Amino acid sequence: MARPQGITDEEVLAAARAVFLSLGISATVEEVAERCHVGVATIFRRFPSKQALFTAAMNELNDQEWARFLARRAEAGERQGAREALLELARMMLESSRKMMPLIMMKMANPSMVDREANARRALSIVRALTDQFREEIAAGRMIPVDPRVAARIWLGAIRHTVMFEALGTAIDDLSSDGFIEGLVDMFCAPAPVKRRKK
Repeated sequence: MARPQGITDEEVLAAARAVFLSLGISATVEEVAERCHVGVATIFRRFPSKQALFTAAMNELNDQEWARFLARRAEAGERQGAREALLELARMMLESSRKMMPLIMMKMANPSMVDREANARRALSIVRALTDQFREEIAAGRMIPVDPRVAARIWLGAIRHTVMFEALGTAIDDLSSDGFIEGLVDMFCAPAPVKRRKK
């Protein structure tokens, strides 16, 4: 039995995300409608094409992931020491990137589904947020004194590089993801001050 027409856009987008993540870009609007328990016409009244549906679903996921990531990062920074906070930051970004990489690859394989302006805005917001975070960490003496803009780009690039190789199923060496994250943090984390013994 068909679901009442009162289905929300958010419910449609949630169903679309689940379908596209499971079946890839070849998934159909019919499959999304079936998951929503509505007719295809209901979907097309909200989103005029499969491209519009895919873009809306994937962009919202990206925005939600980043918003959750920033909220969790703020909580982590308040309760953890310097190295632990940076480790939490790296792990959260790795987890988020693992979810986003298949979507990014789907979009790259289908240029007609890429909203370049929206992608540029999101990329800039991520780099700026990281830059601001690193600027604070450096000012507090918790990170080595480097240009925070460069640190943000290197950090983001390193995380995405790791996820890309995981997605391709390619092992570079025997370094685990956890080992890589710890090494990345150690490159940026300011060493703890040495306590001198009283003579």
